[in-house]
Amino acid sequence: MKNFEKTLVKGMFVLLLFTMSVMAQDKKMETNTIGSNKMVNNLVDNKMVLAAEVTLEPGQKTDMHTHPAHFYYALSDGKLMVHYKDGKEETMELKAGASGFGDPERPHYAENVGTTTIKFLIVELKEHPYKEAKPKK
Repeated sequence: MKNFEKTLVKGMFVLLLFTMSVMAQDKKMETNTIGSNKMVNNLVDNKMVLAAEVTLEPGQKTDMHTHPAHFYYALSDGKLMVHYKDGKEETMELKAGASGFGDPERPHYAENVGTTTIKFLIVELKEHPYKEAKPKK
């Protein structure tokens, strides 16, 4: 059960952070719409944190992005595929009420591969952005 919880927390972390890539660049995230669907609704944006409600309709994808350290809370169930820049992929089964805290996340984009709308809250800590690891010599 502990491995399941770890996987769920990691999955939620990745899902919730994917739309916040602009924050990793220390810019204000704009409210984003895809078609007629609002994907990101900023709730708080100050020098310390960015808090947003994220909604992904079935089939919707985000742009490639990273995340600073963050907290997330799932508002609905759903199925998410996370595609990493390095070619790896992960499928996440999200459960309403799940929450967690994540370290800065590497480049990725997320896709709602389920049949239901995914909705979650994310709070990013601006003081702890993603930093690419230096190559080993």
